[in-house]
Amino acid sequence: MSLFGKISAAMADAAPRRLALPEHRQIELYTRRKSLEFEAPDEDRVPYAQLAGVVGAFHRLETLLAARHFDGEPRPSWAFYTALPRDTPGDKLASQLYRILRIVKLVLFDPHGHVDLDDGIVKIGAVIGGAVLTLDMTPAGLTLLESAVAFIAAHERSPYPKPYVEALLAEYFLDIGAEIKRYSDEGRNLYQFRRVRPFSRHFRFDCDNPKFAFDGDHAVFDIGPLYRDAARYPIDLFVVIGAALHIVPVEALSEGRIARADLGKWRARLSDGERLPAEFRARFAREAIAVNQPMT
Repeated sequence: MSLFGKISAAMADAAPRRLALPEHRQIELYTRRKSLEFEAPDEDRVPYAQLAGVVGAFHRLETLLAARHFDGEPRPSWAFYTALPRDTPGDKLASQLYRILRIVKLVLFDPHGHVDLDDGIVKIGAVIGGAVLTLDMTPAGLTLLESAVAFIAAHERSPYPKPYVEALLAEYFLDIGAEIKRYSDEGRNLYQFRRVRPFSRHFRFDCDNPKFAFDGDHAVFDIGPLYRDAARYPIDLFVVIGAALHIVPVEALSEGRIARADLGKWRARLSDGERLPAEFRARFAREAIAVNQPMT
């Protein structure tokens, strides 16, 4: 792995590791709102630790993007944002994520910046350089911001195909947008993105022994009835096709089929002869079968 790849991985590891606990986010099924009653807080409940994590995420993302696009050249944050490329979906998503993080960083370190927690919403705002910077967001949204940057850093040099990384990042951004209640900066509103396909970001199942066969212009994967619900079983199929490893998410399949011409999109980002990183080994652990031993 290159030095840049090692540093990217270390930046991802710098994010706090959380247990695999349920993620709680609000959803409103109807337009008529109804508020529950809660005990009054007895102290300042502004999530300062989460905000500090978001500031750290801003610096991690800015460092990654500067190294990727500008050879590390420093420049003012808005000029930095406007100079970011918009050539790929991943570039566009990263640029908008940078915009959101930028508000948190600038406001929290400005003498006139303010942050409050009002009815479960973290309200961040200031007038800086004549621009009104405002971000009203849930605490869950702050966690998602930090998580999205950790995801970008972790996959800067990962073997996962670019469409895979972009699809997962798009899911992060979709959920982040749902947690933003108010937003304003020099460019006013954030850009909106069309969802190409539903893609599970909460968990993935790794499968390294899928069965498949070519049927004309399509590859057909044999997925049993129990695992055909992609929402419940978002499986990543690690499969060697034509001597090259591919990582095919089941969301890219239709009734277990994918066009032969589309397989190239899901080729792993590995050089010829390069193997999966060693840390993947634990994800495909198997117990050795002992012959003629009693069952336990």
